[in-house]
Amino acid sequence: MPNTTTDLYTTVKNVSGAERVFGFLSKHGKRLANNATFTVPGDLVGALGAQRSQRQFQALERALVSGALEIVKSPSVYLRDESNTITRELGMASTKELGTTVPSYDGGGDFIEGDLNANDA
Repeated sequence: MPNTTTDLYTTVKNVSGAERVFGFLSKHGKRLANNATFTVPGDLVGALGAQRSQRQFQALERALVSGALEIVKSPSVYLRDESNTITRELGMASTKELGTTVPSYDGGGDFIEGDLNANDA
């Protein structure tokens, strides 16, 4: 698998049933059709939570709690084994099994069942 940086982004999806504007997405807000997705670099939750004003973070909370928006993907969690200096990415297989895989920037990041916990020495 080629090296990518797909694991560094947050993707959200409008599941409200109608077109909606989400003011906290991008600098001036983003209009999303029903079932449309939008991807931002980094961790959207962390970025909004770290702002001085909590207005945008609270709007994100309301959109999630009301069921208008869902987080489809967020940046990966990386785990490093210092004994053998291997970094792995936390993920869930289609079987709902939690495990690790090679990070996308190192040619991995595909959580198909056979790839979880692969190449761990």
